[in-house]
Amino acid sequence: MLDPLFFPYFGGTEKVVLEVGSRLVSNHGYQVQVLTSMIPQAKGVKRETIQGVEVIRSPSLYLERLPGFLPPPYTLVPRLNADLKRECGGAEICHVHNRFWYSPRTYFTVKRSLRSHLVLTIHNARPRNISKRVDYWGGVFDQVMGRMVFKSCDRINCVSKAAMEDTIPPEHRHKCTVVYNGVDTKRFRPGLDTSEVREKLRIGPGPVVLSNGRLIEQKGFPVLLKAMSMVRKEVKDAQLVVIGKGPLKSMLMREAASLGMRDEVHFITGIPEEEIPKYYCLAEVFALASLYEPSAVVLYEALGAGKAIVATSVGGNPEIVSEDCGFIVPPRDPYRLAEKLLLVLKDQQLRGRLEEASRKRALSHFDWDVIAKEWVRSYEALD
Repeated sequence: MLDPLFFPYFGGTEKVVLEVGSRLVSNHGYQVQVLTSMIPQAKGVKRETIQGVEVIRSPSLYLERLPGFLPPPYTLVPRLNADLKRECGGAEICHVHNRFWYSPRTYFTVKRSLRSHLVLTIHNARPRNISKRVDYWGGVFDQVMGRMVFKSCDRINCVSKAAMEDTIPPEHRHKCTVVYNGVDTKRFRPGLDTSEVREKLRIGPGPVVLSNGRLIEQKGFPVLLKAMSMVRKEVKDAQLVVIGKGPLKSMLMREAASLGMRDEVHFITGIPEEEIPKYYCLAEVFALASLYEPSAVVLYEALGAGKAIVATSVGGNPEIVSEDCGFIVPPRDPYRLAEKLLLVLKDQQLRGRLEEASRKRALSHFDWDVIAKEWVRSYEALD
């Protein structure tokens, strides 16, 4: 076993690193260090241990105001390479998350100065259907910088087969492994009391369709709203709850009103982390209308909560949602989306079967304990 283990990470991968890192420590005997950026929430704490994981923070510039297509926050870390050398010189594995955030100098430091094994997790596939600008420049990055990064890596973990096939050139796929994201099945589970949530949202006894995602173009919310307007023609008391924030919120609220659903569509933000599982339990069905989705965390959460799912056939969605857990529909097709949502809402026996299968799939395939074992297998391939 290669030990100790070192993860630099920035952006939105903190949860994955902590969930898996803590299990590598407690269940598999690894020593885990994390080098990350100093964000305001850390309150100036440069070094601490969280669930057995040693966290080291490097001074950074914290940016919250970004273009709409980029999910904030973003950090600039000018001393990253210096801190790599000073703090992490004994690391045998350097596991990098997301190829977009690092300069060539960082990879050079890992390979030449630290002489560590370099492992990369591909959390974001080659951009498709996000926006013309992001799709173009993301493609340019992978054609130029990406190929250099992939060549430097000793192992590459991809969060779905679709992400691997869409992003990694064929000549580098021999060192790739598919390692999905996961879910805490103790937190996201069926049967939680939702009475307070229903009262807070002022939702009546009718069925609820839930979606969760940033309010940006790639998530396909206009399609979901159109589908929901069709659903309500047959299930008149159905309501839609959307967890998320983003630049399209005002437009989506106007669209909902124009479709006659001003009071039947609820956009929710600022939910305490511990309450989010209750919102999943509130719903009869979870819907994801995305146009691009390498490995949607919200689908794992819906499976953990034991929800029937209707999702689009993009990226990793069909790999996560098996046919016994829900339905896969074409993107940009509100008619097919509405058809499957109605099928789930109207057929209680079908919904019960889908719910049971979703929970079983979460436990057997995507619990964080299962995912941690997959990371270990990837590391063992380096020995």
